[in-house]
Amino acid sequence: MNKNTANIKEIKDFPNKHPHFLQRIMNKLNKIISGKRRIMYSDIINFVIRDGMKGDNSKQLILWCNYKMRCGEIFVEF
Repeated sequence: MNKNTANIKEIKDFPNKHPHFLQRIMNKLNKIISGKRRIMYSDIINFVIRDGMKGDNSKQLILWCNYKMRCGEIFVEF
């Protein structure tokens, strides 16, 4: 397995490895959006950036969201 394949696998596995982190972000976004619409991957990215979140989990979360959007997905299915 080459380095790129390992990186993609790690990005794909983010929700499985950090479910509590993702759930906490989703709960905060649900409060902000007030259930008016489904949460989009771009909402998560904007929240992380606006909230000034730093660290590996935040970076991995942004990469995961970007990966999902490049795959053509819009709404978070978690």
